[in-house]
Amino acid sequence: MSELSPYLADLPRLAPELLLTALALIVLVWDLVLRGRDSRKLGYLTLFGLVGTGWLLVQQWHAPTSTAFGMVVIDRFGTFFKLFTVGALAVVTLFVLSDRREKKHGVGEYFFLLIGAAIGIFFMVSTNNLVLLMLGLELLSLASYALAGFHKGSKRSAEAALKYIVFGGLSAGVMLYGISLLYGLTGTIDLAAMGRNAADGSSISLAAQFTASPVPVAIAVVLVLAGFAYKISVVPFHFWTPDVYEGAPTPVTTFLAVASKAAGFAALLRFIGALFMAEGVEVAVSAYAQRIGLLLALLAAITMTLGNLSALRQTNLKRLLAYSSIAHAGYALMGVAVMTSAGFSASIFYLAAYYLMNLGAFGFLLFFEGVTGSEDVDSLKGLGWRYPLVSCAMVVMLVSLTGLPPTVGFYGKYLLFYESVDAGYAWLAVVAALNSVVSLFYYFRVAKALFLTTVEDKPRVLQPVLTGIIAVLAVFTIVTGLFNRPLQEWANAGPASLHIPAAQK
Repeated sequence: MSELSPYLADLPRLAPELLLTALALIVLVWDLVLRGRDSRKLGYLTLFGLVGTGWLLVQQWHAPTSTAFGMVVIDRFGTFFKLFTVGALAVVTLFVLSDRREKKHGVGEYFFLLIGAAIGIFFMVSTNNLVLLMLGLELLSLASYALAGFHKGSKRSAEAALKYIVFGGLSAGVMLYGISLLYGLTGTIDLAAMGRNAADGSSISLAAQFTASPVPVAIAVVLVLAGFAYKISVVPFHFWTPDVYEGAPTPVTTFLAVASKAAGFAALLRFIGALFMAEGVEVAVSAYAQRIGLLLALLAAITMTLGNLSALRQTNLKRLLAYSSIAHAGYALMGVAVMTSAGFSASIFYLAAYYLMNLGAFGFLLFFEGVTGSEDVDSLKGLGWRYPLVSCAMVVMLVSLTGLPPTVGFYGKYLLFYESVDAGYAWLAVVAALNSVVSLFYYFRVAKALFLTTVEDKPRVLQPVLTGIIAVLAVFTIVTGLFNRPLQEWANAGPASLHIPAAQK
């Protein structure tokens, strides 16, 4: 019993992960007992379990930083993104329950897979151990592949899943090879140990490897970054995004665009922060971060430009939002590229802003799929006057996605622009500003279709739950734009818990 005591003592620190695992098993078994009948009960159970998980995470937010089993780091950075995931998953679950085109029976696996993906995210965002990071990423990916192809009778859904698997498998192999190179060079899989010179000789200093083997180190870091780039849809690893977003069920697309993308950014921030920027990292390792920053700045500029220019040509709203998602990955990458604590905080704030406006945008898409049965922008013609609340809420989301006041998207972009200029990347801020102007054209093509065209009168379709969710998200988009200090304090807590010096440039 004494040998098990240290392990048993660490288990309470993993209470949210254990609760989610138990919830996934209960949902799976209950679905078997119900034999696929009335899957809505499983949706309500999932919501109940997510509320409990959120409560446990709030308790962890106020607890001091600790480590479970030497691998899972319990800190505010990880807790922020876990709460982010729980909130997104709750909205996605409501989307599934409200989807007029989704079957009401035989879809219990939907909720099991969503919970499984969330468990992967939980471990992915809260570890410095590269093996556990990879396991969390693969758990998220495997669940996402199945979710993308959930409509087995749909050719589009099957094609989306196949493309996702092919690109996902390739990126996982590339990333794993990069991790193996880092392990071979340093003798450790712990990010915190890699950047420091271990006094006991248990690992080889990464700084020494920069002198002895600079090329292998550069290759290893670039390969790992390529794996992250695939997850967050950064050019040139974005090819899967439009087809998968279009072919997957809309609630799944919402999950991929919001929770999965945020998890990829969280893992990237932790990787770069722990390896290159944390307190105690050797000077040579910290200096190497500037080269990584320049690479990320170039990728950010290319990504936002390609995403916005490609979105101009889209007539399908889902593909338009997919390319928009690529563009916003470029914006969020700006804060990572500056390689400062304030830059990281700006990226986290922007991801939270993107969370609100993108959930609302996909909720709008789901709403009108139920009304028109179509995803085309032209199918929205004149419907703004028939559904004013939802349509006005969508205009708020479009204003925020463009980055106009008084929305949270404006303040998020302001932080990114300010930190980019302050770090010497004024050219990147100019590129981002020009891209924001370009985005205005395709975002407001949706508003034009809603309010500046006419259509024949048809019976109204009531969807009160979706309408309420979209309206609440629109209100939060404006309120958090006007009163942004609480969200900014949450965003600042992340880099602080990663022990990144606030004054570091």
